Amino acid sequence: MAFVRPAIRTLRYPAVRRTHSSVRGLASAVLGNRSEGSIGDAFASLSTNNFELPPRFSSLKQQLVGQNGEAILDSWLRLLQHLEEETIPSINELSHSIIPEVNFSSIVENGGLLPENAKSLLKDRGTIVIRGLVSERQALEWKQSVREYVKKNPSTKGFPANDRQVYEIYWSKAQLEARAHQNMLLAQAALNLVWDKQEHDKVVLSEAVAYCDRLRMRMPGDKSFNLGPHLDGGSLERWEDQEYRKCYTEILEGHWEDHNAFNVSPRLNATVDMYNGPGGCSAFRSYQGWLSLSNCAPTNGSLRVFPDLKASTAYTLLRPFVTKTGDRWSLDTKSPIFHGTAMGAGQELLPSLHSHISPGGFVTIPTVRPGDAVFWHCDTAHMVEAEHQGTEDASVFYIPSFPLCNINASYLKRQRENFLGLRPPPDFPGGIGESEHVDAGSVAYLSPEGKRAMGCSPFDPNLASTPGEKSAYEFANKTLEFD
Repeated sequence: MAFVRPAIRTLRYPAVRRTHSSVRGLASAVLGNRSEGSIGDAFASLSTNNFELPPRFSSLKQQLVGQNGEAILDSWLRLLQHLEEETIPSINELSHSIIPEVNFSSIVENGGLLPENAKSLLKDRGTIVIRGLVSERQALEWKQSVREYVKKNPSTKGFPANDRQVYEIYWSKAQLEARAHQNMLLAQAALNLVWDKQEHDKVVLSEAVAYCDRLRMRMPGDKSFNLGPHLDGGSLERWEDQEYRKCYTEILEGHWEDHNAFNVSPRLNATVDMYNGPGGCSAFRSYQGWLSLSNCAPTNGSLRVFPDLKASTAYTLLRPFVTKTGDRWSLDTKSPIFHGTAMGAGQELLPSLHSHISPGGFVTIPTVRPGDAVFWHCDTAHMVEAEHQGTEDASVFYIPSFPLCNINASYLKRQRENFLGLRPPPDFPGGIGESEHVDAGSVAYLSPEGKRAMGCSPFDPNLASTPGEKSAYEFANKTLEFD
């Protein structure tokens, strides 16, 4: 099987051998946790509703347009034609079936790689469902385990506070086991290997590490967990950060058709969280993802995505530079308006401002069963069905894909320290977290592969196949204090 690792040396990181009580002081010294709150604070439309930007963003807009104004406007008009004549008709015709699916067994049989057809569709659609990543029995056991954990710890926070649907839980035994499961790590590596890289890029796409996230247990009839159309990975940062905007060079120069959403090189130095907002991600998640713990069909409060990754990305990036008067589009290089953005919040795609794609271009993913997983590219536009009209819970573990690279290794060190103290991970609302919870998880619940993915055992630089990979391995071991 692909990606099988050689035996790992005995763990040398002293903190993981401390007792539960001795690590609590460690977490208090961790830098960078966000203020206390919930997932509802991550979006301006669910919290402040403030999308007004300071005048300096007018200068940024002029700088970005430069001499490319005519090319940008022409590009925008071509994009609208593409959406009208190709994307939307395909969505209307194919509905849920437009989302590619692959059996986990097919990935194993293909040497740990996505089959070519699934790979091609993923690069086009931006989303994929992996069937049978773990067994239905295993997924249901994990769900029951979490239910018992919450019952033992009624102080657990969630959103909304009076009727929790999304729980501020990260360190339950079940979540730790799910992230560390060999099938999960293999699937994430397969997804990461879809990305393109250069030999000097300091990233190991075949080495999946853990980005620890929440869980959702959405109940029938719920209307509160109503996340509208949005993108993860910041908002203004896509234009404002000089490295991040390199991901979209072709779009910003007026030839969106040449955009490669899977070029990893410019992602490795991008700052995707300039404002330390409550919904920010300070590292590089190649895909957001979740593992289903329930049967969940369309209309059951499931995930909706826009299944044309290149077009939706181009639409989001170009929208601030154009304005419409009557039935005519023209350039806007003077206003500080960046549609659907807010400092320190997610990028929202508001129907009033992004009407060509939102919400009419979104489609619900196909029915999933316990043990299935869904992953979507970090630039995929997505939302949540406004109401859960089903008859059973729609429960998932959020488990993003997170390749080993320098920025992720630095995050992994901070996350490890928070894990040892049972505090929330660095990118999530702060507070005491699960440090006083009964039966919280520990390093003991991790498999050998899971310990490495959590930064609790060293990486093997001898597995590197390029100079960039070797550098990434060495940086990670040094950062995690294994050198």
